[in-house]
Amino acid sequence: MEAPEGGGGGPAARGPEGQPAPEARVHFRVARFIMEAGVKLGMRSIPIATACTIYHKFFCETNLDAYDPYLIAMSSIYLAGKVEEQHLRTRDIINVSNRYFNPSGEPLELDSRFWELRDSIVQCELLMLRVLRFQVSFQHPHKVFNDDLTKPIIDNIVSDLIQIYTMDTEIP
Repeated sequence: MEAPEGGGGGPAARGPEGQPAPEARVHFRVARFIMEAGVKLGMRSIPIATACTIYHKFFCETNLDAYDPYLIAMSSIYLAGKVEEQHLRTRDIINVSNRYFNPSGEPLELDSRFWELRDSIVQCELLMLRVLRFQVSFQHPHKVFNDDLTKPIIDNIVSDLIQIYTMDTEIP
């Protein structure tokens, strides 16, 4: 399974002339992969958000050049499934990832290549846990919103946000 190549360094915001840095482009593409794979795997939104957060936090602690971002992404999905109690089989993650990179290809056979990739995901999960010091539970901001929010409350929040945005754009 061949993945697109990455750049160097941790998650960077902007490069010269306000363009996204190469690292930011890589992280954006990999985050999109995590979200698309998560949807195809039937993951709920919180485990997908957890996978993206685990991926991001890992690369805040390490260098992009040192690890394959797509292997980290697959391990993030696997680990997030455990953290958020929506367990996924590594075989499913591998097959969805293989289909993502090779849309017209066949599922991987249960040969040595498959088992090496599976072992890599499991070993990578252990590495990620050590790098993140086993801090893999996160308070996601969208968990705050619940069924108690009514339309008038949401309208007030949106109105306040628009007012703040308008004030911010008026400042020279």
